[in-house]
Amino acid sequence: MKNKRITIVCGHYGSGKTTFSINYALYLRNQTNRDIYIADLDVVNPYFRSREHFDYLKDKNIKVIGSYLPQSGADLPAVSAEVYTLFENKDIIGIVDMGGNSVGSLSFATFRDNVDIEETDIIFILNANRKENSTLDYALGHFNNIEATLGLKITSIVNNTHLMNETSLDDINKGELIASELSKEKNIPVKFTCLNMDFFDNNPNIKTKYDLFIIGYDIKRAVNII
Repeated sequence: MKNKRITIVCGHYGSGKTTFSINYALYLRNQTNRDIYIADLDVVNPYFRSREHFDYLKDKNIKVIGSYLPQSGADLPAVSAEVYTLFENKDIIGIVDMGGNSVGSLSFATFRDNVDIEETDIIFILNANRKENSTLDYALGHFNNIEATLGLKITSIVNNTHLMNETSLDDINKGELIASELSKEKNIPVKFTCLNMDFFDNNPNIKTKYDLFIIGYDIKRAVNII
């Protein structure tokens, strides 16, 4: 599936949006010399945000636009106007890491009119081991609420079903089943099935329905917090 210039990553709380956003930026870094920006728009959840991996990403020549006010001396939630750069500068590849659920999507309202849908992929991250996405009806409810808040149509799904170190093949298959059902319901493709690098190393011959996306950078293990 062709990668679009702008990728907006949405989903429920704890689905792995930030983990995917960072790893997707690293994946794209290996494919292009163009500038890559991650816009951290999560002003709701204080944990595992893209900006907390600023130093690591800077070393990889990936710029993070944070959702905070550094000049204030406090970690105050605020969306930087620099996010406009992603949409205005066509030379930049941009990834927008949204907050969770429809509430977390509210921070994007300011930028909605700047989106060129022809160059934008809006990805719904699905972790079927989270109660909120454990059935098609649950996942569909969150999906529709996020679309309504964004005012934009989600264009693809990523299956990120796991149980950390306890992940099994059954988890992967469960996630692909719900992702497939959601794909048919909304008539959009499933872009990837995500696998942690350790899981993949232990299951090198695994066969999945959708293209594999390997999560090599585990944000919960990283200690480079700013």
